[in-house]
Amino acid sequence: MRTVFSTDAVSERERHEYWQEMASKVLLGLRTERKTSSPFFGRLDHHEAGPLGVTYLHSSAQSVHRGETEISRAPRECYFLCMQVSGVCRLRQGREERISHPGDVELFDGTRPGELSFDAEYRRIVIVAPYATLRPRLSHPDEMVGSVLHTREGVGALVSAYLRAFAETQVAEPVAGSVSDNLLELLALAFNTQGRDIQTNAASVREARRHALRVYVEHHLAEPSLSPATVAARFRMSTRYLHGLFAESGESFMRWVLSRRLVRCRKALEDPEMDARSIADIAFSWGFMDLTHFGRAFKKAYGRTPRDWRYEQARQRS
Repeated sequence: MRTVFSTDAVSERERHEYWQEMASKVLLGLRTERKTSSPFFGRLDHHEAGPLGVTYLHSSAQSVHRGETEISRAPRECYFLCMQVSGVCRLRQGREERISHPGDVELFDGTRPGELSFDAEYRRIVIVAPYATLRPRLSHPDEMVGSVLHTREGVGALVSAYLRAFAETQVAEPVAGSVSDNLLELLALAFNTQGRDIQTNAASVREARRHALRVYVEHHLAEPSLSPATVAARFRMSTRYLHGLFAESGESFMRWVLSRRLVRCRKALEDPEMDARSIADIAFSWGFMDLTHFGRAFKKAYGRTPRDWRYEQARQRS
């Protein structure tokens, strides 16, 4: 669902107060202060994408604070991933002040005090990501708080383009969840590898290839013909190289494919709109060709047969 707030709807005298109320509601208790005596304006366009909150902001010059008082009023374990679209942002979370230019992406921890400052009109995209979706993917999350990802080249440039497209395009579930997951993986990759020396370039390239493979597979899980050979051919690499990429991350390619197919089937079995579809139909629609294999794999992963899982979810809803 999309929600739009604009100060155009209220009188000039009430605009900043209205903006403060709306921005605080959508962005978890932020406190704002205007920086100019000229008429204030602000526009906020918000929607949900899977587990993420996505907000596009356009506003007059202002400063933004999330201190201990604001955190106590709206406590939530989350990250703010902010991309400057136009204008410049000065930010501080921790000891060091940093500068964010158009295209750059900032990583803020919602559980810690921080502040932002905009000296002129600006536009930016804010992604609110629960801890559980991003923190496990970050190699040193506590050290990354308040950092800025510069996106002129390499993986950073890819992040900038993907994040902008993600914010501007609304997709329905279950695709939104998969697209959100892809964005978080790409952001984590970029923050995990930024600032390393030249010797890490090869490792970064291999991780980027792993990410591209995962994105491709997510979009082709329903195809029974999906295999190491077909995917390797699509990316013009050998199957040995493909298996090596996944082995580095401690997983087998086909086991990962199996786990993703099982997740899609589990979500379908939990969805009341899918109640009319048979378990066999759901399994076949996500690339399984053998129902016995599907049943055994599902029970091993989730501790119940597909039929029992569906029954238990229906019982909980009633």
